[in-house]
Amino acid sequence: MAVERVRQHWRFWPALCLVFIFGFSSPLIMLAAPIYYIQQGVEIIFISLLSTALTITYSISPIILNKISDRLGRRKSIIIAMIGATGAEIIFFITLNPIVFLIERLFEGFILGFFFPNLQASISDNAEIDHQKYLARFNLSWGIAGIFGLLFGALFLEFINDLKFLFYISPIILALNVFIAIFFFQEPINDKGKTQNIEVELITKKHGDNQKLLTTNIYSIPVIIPLLLILAISFASGNGTLLYPIKSEMLGYQPSTTYLVIVFATVTQSLAMYLSSIITIKKLKLFSSLTILAHACTFLFFPISEFYYIFIILFILSGFFYGFLYGTASKLFLTLNIVKKTSIYSSISESFVGVSFFISQIILGFVAGINVNIAYITLSLILLIIFFLTFAFMKKLKEV
Repeated sequence: MAVERVRQHWRFWPALCLVFIFGFSSPLIMLAAPIYYIQQGVEIIFISLLSTALTITYSISPIILNKISDRLGRRKSIIIAMIGATGAEIIFFITLNPIVFLIERLFEGFILGFFFPNLQASISDNAEIDHQKYLARFNLSWGIAGIFGLLFGALFLEFINDLKFLFYISPIILALNVFIAIFFFQEPINDKGKTQNIEVELITKKHGDNQKLLTTNIYSIPVIIPLLLILAISFASGNGTLLYPIKSEMLGYQPSTTYLVIVFATVTQSLAMYLSSIITIKKLKLFSSLTILAHACTFLFFPISEFYYIFIILFILSGFFYGFLYGTASKLFLTLNIVKKTSIYSSISESFVGVSFFISQIILGFVAGINVNIAYITLSLILLIIFFLTFAFMKKLKEV
């Protein structure tokens, strides 16, 4: 009954809308940038820097801005983030000079340190909601948004074969989030006395209010495990943001096909993220390590493939593995937030995403500058190393 009482006072749908709209606009620039600057003759190593520019500053901003967010509140922090990001992207209307683009993305990455950590923390801050169910919906919204964003980009480029227009559309879409953040997003309801009784796992039955409640300290979770999962998906993401756009240009594919093939990956990614949100931590412990190994094997097929339909199959598999690992890492970090009664793990998560994504893009960009197929082999070897490390630390994730 307490869950219903919170739902009447805290609106969750604005959080879903915020993550959906951002997730819709994000892939437009994410894929347009490497393809556009490859066509402009920019060096691959510099393109890798442009692709990861947002994460350079994002790697530190959630930690830096965490205390400020606690003072300002979730709502004001999110408003600042959306105004700042939208304002920064308006520069696209003025110039797409690679140096200016780099500066814009650096600023945008920093200001987004107010966005995702506060959105995620707004879930864990609410003392009496089903955190597992809300996290699943949050991840599903993000995944579906990416699908629609990529489809929009593919269809747009089929009719208007000019990548520059995607840079102009993105800030217009993002401006909707400013409106939603100001007029609809609410501060979460945080009853500290009741937060002490929040459960790590909530297995909700379809009928009635009968729930199986588990104690907060049922799992001991080493922070290194979700960090390793994030490191794995950061390297894996280099395929869609850098390696495959380069390979598709080498093979003479149209830019719209790059958007389209990643749609298939995003569909399976969304399904896997939702699946990982509802699976128990005990089962995730087993499956997550094996998923890294399977992901490493998948990338070995990219260098020897030249047919578009083969790439679709590979992206379907890769997307599923990526989504499962990302969903698992998110669940472990959210669980740590709840157990430790803090929001710091959301900030740690987002900061490490930035650091690992930056490192992975630079490494892969450097190797791809030599040969893109060698970069794929390098990617597989790195994931294999992460698999052995994760497998070793998984022994310390246990019930207590």
